[in-house]
Amino acid sequence: MLPIICQQLSQRGPGWLRIPLARVPVALQAPLLEPVLRRVLAEPLRQGELGFLQGRRLQVWVPDLDYRLTLTLAGDTLRVLPEQQADVVVRAGFNDLIRLSNRDCDPDTLFFQRRLLITGDTELGLECKNLLDRLEPEQQPLWFRRLLGLMARVLQQAGRRPGDAGNGRKDKT
Repeated sequence: MLPIICQQLSQRGPGWLRIPLARVPVALQAPLLEPVLRRVLAEPLRQGELGFLQGRRLQVWVPDLDYRLTLTLAGDTLRVLPEQQADVVVRAGFNDLIRLSNRDCDPDTLFFQRRLLITGDTELGLECKNLLDRLEPEQQPLWFRRLLGLMARVLQQAGRRPGDAGNGRKDKT
């Protein structure tokens, strides 16, 4: 029963997020998202690993949410910009972003499966992908790791067949 519930959540959950994200303007999202992003990316920011974004625009496009988040580095802080032309666009589905963030799959795997697409400035896109590779979960806030872990477990359960419940296998795709 749990895999069926998880499967429904993994398939329909992104759709449930689409409407609120579309209705909340970026001007209201930015003051909420910027502190979260600064906290989640505190270590790379502190070490200057996001310097490649200085004055450049990165857009994360999540098609199943119909959501685009455009970011830049201004000084030493990340800023959320109104949707506009970006230097590079990183596109992936919501569930794949969860798997990436939880380290259940790596960016190269999704990239070669065409589930992670990078368009625009190739060099900037590779720097973004390499940053994803370098992000260490233990550097993330505990609440963020727990939330990702919960969502990743839902996706893992969704991928299991009813007879697989006790095999302990971790799905890497």
